[in-house]
Amino acid sequence: MKNTALAILISLLGVEMVAAQSVELPALGSLALEYEQPVAVESYPGQPLAAKVTFRNGEAFIVPSPGRVQQIEYLVEPGAWVKEGQPFAVLRGPEMHHVEMRYQSSRALADSAEQRFKSNLPLYESKAISESQWREISENYYASQLEYEHMRHFFELVVGADNDPAALTLTAPSASVIEYNTDASKVEEGDSIALFIPLQAIRLEVALPNNIGTAVTAVRAGECELDIERVSAMTNGFFIKAWTQSLPPACHLMMGQQVLARPLVRASNAYRVKQSAVFTLQRESYIWLRRGDVLAAVAVTVQAAEGDFYVVRCEESLAGQDVLISSVSAVQGVLLGLGEE
Repeated sequence: MKNTALAILISLLGVEMVAAQSVELPALGSLALEYEQPVAVESYPGQPLAAKVTFRNGEAFIVPSPGRVQQIEYLVEPGAWVKEGQPFAVLRGPEMHHVEMRYQSSRALADSAEQRFKSNLPLYESKAISESQWREISENYYASQLEYEHMRHFFELVVGADNDPAALTLTAPSASVIEYNTDASKVEEGDSIALFIPLQAIRLEVALPNNIGTAVTAVRAGECELDIERVSAMTNGFFIKAWTQSLPPACHLMMGQQVLARPLVRASNAYRVKQSAVFTLQRESYIWLRRGDVLAAVAVTVQAAEGDFYVVRCEESLAGQDVLISSVSAVQGVLLGLGEE
């Protein structure tokens, strides 16, 4: 009851801000006074934010479809770890036979164009053929090579012993995590069949408030503390997108998982003090600093709460200073002329 009455009286008095005011220690009589030195901090935890386990564009290997696929039978679940060369999908439909024929044709055409190119090169160098003839030979050679290379890269992933003309079995291009669209009703030529994401590319993506975006150095998700590796140079409304370092295995997070991440914000002139050390008057926060035989009220800004502590920002250095952590309200009452009680 006494503490409640004290708080009401302080509020009703409406005194001016106590910055630069002080209380002499002898005036506090038998009050139990304990002190603790603040600990300087380089960062403080902000409010939790939604984050997602994902990867940045361009970090995954895409396997595009070489033609229209009527049916895909995936042999592994999305998010699974696959080994290099492990079968992951079977493509079915009459178009698959056409794709295989196109590959064989492109190889034959590329071989023929290469032979023609090589046999005519000495003739061109000796000016035995015209510039226009050489241009036509060169263009045909490079175009056929591009087509064949495109098809060859795809068929490097095809199981060689697959003799079904209406089906192609694909293997993983690398050891990675597989991701694919389970809702796709059809796959056209050029569409993605699957993405293969290296472990080092899996990270957290988080939308940071614009006012702290460039000051966030890391985020905490569960027991993991992850450094911010890249921050977008563009904002989206009131937020800016950021990505962490690669997720270590100890984090035990799955692709696509939504988590709460607490940002660690870079701080200047910031210190960790006991919550009991901070008092409020006229909507401002203060702490008591011991200076010889005097307690001085110093204004601080509370940045965050960590357990029984506050992270506060102060315009003056608190390094090596003694901060009062007990009987704080009683000292405030003495300042206001209310006595020790």
